[in-house]
Amino acid sequence: SSGINAEYGDDNIEIRMPGIQVPKDDIYWHVPTEVNDTVFITGYRAAAKSSVVHHILLYGCPDIPSQDPWLGGGTCKDGEGVILWAWALDAPEFTFPANVSIEAGNKRIRYLVAQLHYKVAQPADYKDTSGVDVFFTTSPTHYSAGIYLFMALEGSFPPGRKDIHLDLACNYTTPAMNVFAYRTHGHSWARRISGWREHEGDWNLLGSRDPNLSEMFVKTSEVFVITPGDTVYARCEFDTRSTNRTISIGSTHHDEMCNLYLMYYTESSQIGKIAEECTQQRVFSVPGHQDEHWYDHYVKGEGLIRSIVVILIVILGVFAIAICTKAYFCPRTAYYTKGNEGFEKLFSPMDDEDEDEILYRSYKHSY
Repeated sequence: SSGINAEYGDDNIEIRMPGIQVPKDDIYWHVPTEVNDTVFITGYRAAAKSSVVHHILLYGCPDIPSQDPWLGGGTCKDGEGVILWAWALDAPEFTFPANVSIEAGNKRIRYLVAQLHYKVAQPADYKDTSGVDVFFTTSPTHYSAGIYLFMALEGSFPPGRKDIHLDLACNYTTPAMNVFAYRTHGHSWARRISGWREHEGDWNLLGSRDPNLSEMFVKTSEVFVITPGDTVYARCEFDTRSTNRTISIGSTHHDEMCNLYLMYYTESSQIGKIAEECTQQRVFSVPGHQDEHWYDHYVKGEGLIRSIVVILIVILGVFAIAICTKAYFCPRTAYYTKGNEGFEKLFSPMDDEDEDEILYRSYKHSY
């Protein structure tokens, strides 16, 4: 069957842009569809190419500002929505673990809204039909999934640096969530984004990834349970050596972003009570490696090679100075004359001869 801006199959909803134009760089189009029946979302697949669409965010909304696609502005009416999924850089489809889903078609998620960020303007005759395939089942699951988002709202980074980081940290106070996947998002200068959980003094790495890789949700090494009283952290690391201007946090590709998405599941009865985001900036140190910067390990051996080169230059410099202080190691220029049998050495100046005497002897032998 058909809905607004979507086609409904037996187990999927195809949400598509209806041939919109992209007249300039860095614009955001929103395409909504109403979910008329209760469904339980089990996965997503982008119907887009990264050459056209920079990234997609899929929201669940109780209400929307328009039934038709709209350009710019907010996503859900009055800002009352939840992020369901995110995609960029041709990431593959994503499916939830068994017995996990997101219920839609209720008061909380009556509409699905896909927000598409178009990074580069397209020709005037180009009509875009990108979108999202949403997979679902009609049978309820025991657990419900959600997104917990770390997001920097401000920040500026000077040019010519490789060791800059921005830290976010929040005390967790809402019902327990079971983190099973994560996704990082940054722009041209972001080099690694990492997240941690601190539980009763013990730190666990939730995930760490270069956001320049395919921006897919990656399964965590294990399911991490975050409970009230824990602290959650995110760190974004940047390299600005390729630019000569200050880079600021912002929404365009000329700016930078610092986003870490944690995908979790919880008891279905608790899903509306879980905190949704952390935007508080707080500098922290990770026990055991607080003074390390990931980039020194990312460019393997860079520091070691640089040290070896410096040592060799110093050794060669000292050696050159030493040998040139000894006349018998560094003799002055010898003088020769050319005869029938080749060159014949005439003399080499002695250390105690002054310049006038040397010039005189060389002049004499030239006749």
